[in-house]
Amino acid sequence: MNGLQNNHASSSRPPSPSRTNIVYIPEGGYDAQPQPTFDYHSLDGQDPSICIDNGAHSWRAGFSSMTTPYIDRPNIIAKYRERKFGRNLLLFGRDTEVDANSRSNVRTMFDGDLLIHSDLLECALDMTFCTLGIDSPKIEQPIVMTERLANPLFSRAMTSELLFELYNAPSVTFGIDSLFAFSRQKHQDGLAVSLGHQASTVIPVVNGRGIMSRAKRIPWGGAQASELMLKLAQLKYPAFPTKVTPSQATFMFRETCYFSTDYDEELNSLADPAKLSEMTKIVQFPFTAPEVNEKTEAELAAAAERRKEQGKRLQEMQAKQRAQKLAAKVAELEEYKLLQSERPQYKKAEFLSRLQEMTPFETEAEMDSWIKKTEIEVRKKQRKDLGMEEEPEEEPVFPLVDRPDSELNEEEIKEKRRQRLMKAGWDARVKAREEKKRERERLEEEKRLEEEERTTNLTGWSSRLKEEQESVIARIQERKKRKAQLGDRKSAAAQNRMKNIASLAAEEKTSGSKKRKKGEDDDGFGMDDSDWHVYREIGGDDESEAEEDDQLQLQSLESRLLQYDPSFTEENTLIGRAEAKNKLINAFVRGGLPTGQKYDFDDIKLNHQLHLNVERIRVPETWFQPSMWGIDSAGLGEVAGWVLNGFEEEEKRRLMQCIFVTGGGANIPNLIPRLRNTLTPILPFRAPLKIVSSLDGGDPRLEAWKGMAEWSNTAEAKEARVTRAEYEEYGGEWLKEHRWGNVAP
Repeated sequence: MNGLQNNHASSSRPPSPSRTNIVYIPEGGYDAQPQPTFDYHSLDGQDPSICIDNGAHSWRAGFSSMTTPYIDRPNIIAKYRERKFGRNLLLFGRDTEVDANSRSNVRTMFDGDLLIHSDLLECALDMTFCTLGIDSPKIEQPIVMTERLANPLFSRAMTSELLFELYNAPSVTFGIDSLFAFSRQKHQDGLAVSLGHQASTVIPVVNGRGIMSRAKRIPWGGAQASELMLKLAQLKYPAFPTKVTPSQATFMFRETCYFSTDYDEELNSLADPAKLSEMTKIVQFPFTAPEVNEKTEAELAAAAERRKEQGKRLQEMQAKQRAQKLAAKVAELEEYKLLQSERPQYKKAEFLSRLQEMTPFETEAEMDSWIKKTEIEVRKKQRKDLGMEEEPEEEPVFPLVDRPDSELNEEEIKEKRRQRLMKAGWDARVKAREEKKRERERLEEEKRLEEEERTTNLTGWSSRLKEEQESVIARIQERKKRKAQLGDRKSAAAQNRMKNIASLAAEEKTSGSKKRKKGEDDDGFGMDDSDWHVYREIGGDDESEAEEDDQLQLQSLESRLLQYDPSFTEENTLIGRAEAKNKLINAFVRGGLPTGQKYDFDDIKLNHQLHLNVERIRVPETWFQPSMWGIDSAGLGEVAGWVLNGFEEEEKRRLMQCIFVTGGGANIPNLIPRLRNTLTPILPFRAPLKIVSSLDGGDPRLEAWKGMAEWSNTAEAKEARVTRAEYEEYGGEWLKEHRWGNVAP
């Protein structure tokens, strides 16, 4: 293990959810808190510098005699003309949230981390000098200002021109924010690591000077992390009732995320739904609850009783309707039986005429068949209503089947044909019953052999059944997958189906116009059962029969394995696997709820909640693995290790004694443990490693301004000032080199 030192109070474990796992999005609305103007004349007799930290996210400014910046606002500007009063408005920082008009006109002077908009920079400088109370015709104090690593000459020339030409500043000094922050350290050697808003940088410092030739930049910062959080939230909750704004996504990122000390291990541990729910943070969005007239317990009980009575009445009505239908059927049956009993009283022709006149039947045989069939149905319904078993089916008699036609008249011949058809149906049913009996005997024999195998070789029996189970599950899943693919007309399965249809249509057209020759060979289609699957594919058959057979087979396999195999549990069944998957999905989407509480889809409060778990470690992980989100760059730990390993052994050991982390991203918990775990394997074995974040335990975001203010009072800072005469002689791109700035062009 390395001899490690750390003065950053950061635990390697995520914050415990037991304290609170709910984060509330701030309510909308503008809170007007105007900043008072500084008493500029209180500095009379002093010679402080004006220090401006021009960051892509925040604008910080103040006099070097102050301990903290007097101005610390978001670096956003709204400049527009108000229609109501016809006034030109300029709003800066949080004031841009005053109304919808101002929010829609928000702009920034940066494109990424490049300073390009001089008009907005001028607005920011106007606000700064006014807030600092400067009332003189020109700026009398020297100005120290930050710039990005390898700042383009255009951006520096634009800034210098504004300060010298518009404000008549006496001198200007530029430096890099992360190096200004590092200047507060007592070490002359180290590594300045900045996690900025638009980019992250790693700059080595040797003998008290930044080595720009070894510096590295990673195109990932807090802005990209916030955007990633927004995209993940939108992807996870596509039907969220309100629009998640970028500022809300930034709030969620800052309040819920932390660096995982071992990302892969923690990600694998989250396969357990309980652990996933435990680390879930619930983000509660503002909502307006609708007015609902809540009913009392008595009213709810009365409503439940009414529903119960309605169900009971409905059942009674259905029973009454069934009884009425049965009574009507019995009355009709009695009427036809009475007519049947009157047959001896009439001649055959007279009875047939009477039959056709009074009934819908054409012959006596039709009426006799209907009477017999109806009697069976009535008896079956009556026995069912009484809860009795069904009567066994009697074997019918067919007296005319075996008699020759010469002995029969025309009516009897017709009856013989009918009886022949009925006898064929009866024989088919008898044959089917016999086949079912033989099938039962076969299944009983297979069951006996299986029981014998199970008692003699339980392991082999269990393995065979498990293989069959996996095969059946694979068929079921493949069928579901194919059904889903056929629903998408652009899928490969749907396109293949259309090709088959076109191919068969072409074959049918050819075969219809040209017959096969006598000696032509047959292609053998249809000899294999799989050949007929093409018609199932074309017809889009849902394969319900095959699905039902597979479900029954799977149920039989799993029930036997559960009964006899101790190693096979409910979790190994298809339903158990689906439940485990659903538990994991529920924990991912709706984790973090109190124990025993179920998600209510009608609860407006729950509907306005985002449940963040994996996102809490996935978003910060991009600093160490930018390739996860398509950034063609090495991670922060890899870049820092590469920079350190580029020095000689003695210099490397000195640099490892002060790896200084600054910027807004340094506030994310667990950054130092994660950076240490990444650097340890790629640095010399057991070499001491010291990683720090802030000198006095303060906010890492302010370290750059504090370091700038302290350095501006030194003799080195006075020598590094670019005066107006030098600006006029050398141009706005020119600068004087110093330990904490970029190199001169």
